[in-house]
Amino acid sequence: MPQNINVLRGSCVTIPCSFDVESRFEDNLDDTCKAYWSDSPLFSSRNAKLKPTKEMTGDLKKKDCTTTFNNADFLQSTKYYFRLECNNALKYIFSQAGVDISFIDVPPSPTLTPSTLEVKEGTSVSLTCSAPAPCWSHPPALTWSPNLGQSQETLQENQDKTKVKTSVMNFTASHLHHGNKISCTAVYQKQDGSPDVTAETSLTPDISSGTWGIKMPQNINVMSGTCVTIPCFFDVASNHKINLDDTCKAYWSDSLPFNSENAKLKPTKDMTGDLTKKDCTTTFNNASLLQSTKYYFRLECDNALKYTFSQTGVNISSIDDPPSLTLTPSTLEVKEGTSVSLTCSAPAPCWSHPPALTWSPNLGQSQETLQENQDKTKVKTSVMSFTASHLHHGNKISCTAVYQKQDGSPDVTAETSLTPDISSGTWGIKMPQNINVMSGTCVTIPCFFDVASNHKINLDDTCKAYWSDSLPFNSGNAKLKPTKDMTGDLTKKDCTTTFNNASLLQRSKYYFRLECDNALKYTFTQAGVDISFIDPPSPTLIPSPLEVKEGASVSLTCSAPAPAPCWSHPPALTWSPNLGQSQETLQENQDKTKVRTSVMNFTASHLHHGNKISCTAVYQKQDGSPDVTAETSLTPDISSEFIFSLLK
Repeated sequence: MPQNINVLRGSCVTIPCSFDVESRFEDNLDDTCKAYWSDSPLFSSRNAKLKPTKEMTGDLKKKDCTTTFNNADFLQSTKYYFRLECNNALKYIFSQAGVDISFIDVPPSPTLTPSTLEVKEGTSVSLTCSAPAPCWSHPPALTWSPNLGQSQETLQENQDKTKVKTSVMNFTASHLHHGNKISCTAVYQKQDGSPDVTAETSLTPDISSGTWGIKMPQNINVMSGTCVTIPCFFDVASNHKINLDDTCKAYWSDSLPFNSENAKLKPTKDMTGDLTKKDCTTTFNNASLLQSTKYYFRLECDNALKYTFSQTGVNISSIDDPPSLTLTPSTLEVKEGTSVSLTCSAPAPCWSHPPALTWSPNLGQSQETLQENQDKTKVKTSVMSFTASHLHHGNKISCTAVYQKQDGSPDVTAETSLTPDISSGTWGIKMPQNINVMSGTCVTIPCFFDVASNHKINLDDTCKAYWSDSLPFNSGNAKLKPTKDMTGDLTKKDCTTTFNNASLLQRSKYYFRLECDNALKYTFTQAGVDISFIDPPSPTLIPSPLEVKEGASVSLTCSAPAPAPCWSHPPALTWSPNLGQSQETLQENQDKTKVRTSVMNFTASHLHHGNKISCTAVYQKQDGSPDVTAETSLTPDISSEFIFSLLK
């Protein structure tokens, strides 16, 4: 048997094992023989730690004691010995050798053969990826990225009888492969229900065409104030390959011809890739050095190698706003209980400072990677995995990318979102339990419903919404009959309703009913919304109180609940005094009601000390009566040497 086996925690494990017996015991090998394992060289069938069944072991009559444990949790990190017992004179502990079991949490990286690849264009290449297979019944799954050709998988045996999964990919080397990472990923399936684990290995091929050539993106968008990385790989004529040495330097310019003296950009060694390996990738930490134009690359070495790659250039475009994000899938319509994986992707023009991605709400585990596009530009991705619930239905799921500026200016953000349609297959409705309304204003009741599976086909343009504060009711005696423009899209199970005049409502509980010109007619009595009339509440300030040192960067957030949550007329927020830039948003609570927020950013000064800072919310009435206001305030405590000297 092997001396050592590494076992992935939560998976199964196969111990290869074969034995021999003295010739006088050969006839005792029969169907009564059983296998036992223990971590002590002295044990019997009674006190054995592990007693595998017949289907877990090899054919003992053929001296095959190979044993598979489907749950490695039965094992410990120790040395195990094998014992054979038959219902006859054959009972023996093979204490001559044992197997050391070691548990690992992360699988070992696969191996690539060859580990480096340096060939000429047109060469036939065979890459072999090998990954240990400690569990023969569940070997790892191997995948290539990118998949460049046909691949063939086998489960091979090592000299110590352990096994390894191999995949051989055959392809013809092309200049398009040069500098593009080729990776092999092994996915190990767990048997205890925990998530699968992966291990990866890769190489970056050096494909020589024997002629001058360069590969870079056609276009790169650069945000002002950030850094930018230009992916770049080149090739030289065969007779110049020997000239690629440590004296080589990179130059960039937006006009042709040019040389090292009149180049517009002269990056240092630490800003470029390894030129000796034909990697001219260049990072400019300050994009303000670049203009919106096309740039070309030139290579100069302290020898005969001096060449401007005028075959192609990269178009640099300066943008003020961050690039758009993408969600995959872009729409989500699944049944409750479905396992969902959402992928958010954001361009990463600066490799050293990729954007930070966040999910709202965070519904489960998320995993981030920095992936490479075909043109060698990169993209930051975050994959969030969760189980779909009716609680997610109609609640916006958003992904936000924060791009850090390198010139000291504020970070910038980009966002994308989707609203999932989670079907439970049964009747159900979701709305706030309570809504506070100010007289004279409008009111929006957030509302989402689900129907029985057999009625989903009946959701069409004939469907109408009705509300009433008494049960039962129908379209004939409903208290409130909103028009189509007052409700959400009922075909998408959105019953959100806006009443422009809250005087139509009373202090009571209201229920929703759906009626379509078909078999779908249903009153959702499972839940209703309590309507209450109130005066405008005071906004809230965060943080409160405010106690900081002079020079500190301060962000004050003022939040005004919308007692009449009329999304078309949220309250207007004003600061007094206005100490800096402020940004307003209309945010959504978990119960789908909304709140208006304003964030004011400023630098604390001793001049602010003891001076009241107030936030005022102005609520507009829709019945023609005067607007109403509510205010909150704080008095900042700003400590500084100036104030301390006054106190002395």
